[in-house]
Amino acid sequence: MPFDKRKAFGQHFLHDQSVISKIVQAVAEATQRHPECSVLEIGPGEGAITRPLLQALPIEKKFYIAERDRELIELWKGESRVEKILEGDFARVEDATFLGFGPLIVVSNLPYSAGTAITVSLCERSKQIPEMVLMFQAEVAKRLYAEPSTPDRGSLSLYIQNEWDVERLIEVKPGAFKPPPKVMSEVVTLTRRDKTRVDVSLPELRDRFSELLKKSFAHRRKMLRGNLSAEPYKSALARSGVDPTLRAESLTWDDWTKLWSQL
Repeated sequence: MPFDKRKAFGQHFLHDQSVISKIVQAVAEATQRHPECSVLEIGPGEGAITRPLLQALPIEKKFYIAERDRELIELWKGESRVEKILEGDFARVEDATFLGFGPLIVVSNLPYSAGTAITVSLCERSKQIPEMVLMFQAEVAKRLYAEPSTPDRGSLSLYIQNEWDVERLIEVKPGAFKPPPKVMSEVVTLTRRDKTRVDVSLPELRDRFSELLKKSFAHRRKMLRGNLSAEPYKSALARSGVDPTLRAESLTWDDWTKLWSQL
């Protein structure tokens, strides 16, 4: 399939061997830390990461792929090391199907058009996934690991960092891909925390935490007291002891814990 047709999926295929080697090494080390885990690659494309990764992993390590491109699916059906292929839109994979794979290390050169949605879906399956090695458009990656009081800090940063430690692994220039994108990329590692920063152990708690974050960052230039002016957030903010004149990106995790405890 011509590259321009694949742009509909936001795909850019990696070919830089130094970048590939670092990704493969990171995944291999993760499987050594978690020998019980199989490996899932989302969007393997033509195998730039897949083939060297299969060579680096023990022959008995189960390897799954998720792919939506019909021609690429046919390509991978002939690979004996691939245990199973998840066909179609990964974001629509049913929980029962995903749970059937057991514990997983996840790796992906994520399509720019769907990277955030796929990441959130993966992160919400934290009990099944101890580590991930993911490539993003640099703008998105920076949001994932952004620290307090930095411009990239937002609701996505906090939603992910509540359950995951996020670290930048490598910067990737446009020339590392075919076709080259117009933006920089970054590979990050996500490691599941032993304990979440705020309690989201139940689905309804995760939804409530997400809603708190969205409201807090609804208008970035507004102070907390402006974004959280409706109940029950207004009263919770007053009880928490958090400075209501702060903007959301300035809050520390201690501040968020105090605010969350009042909700």
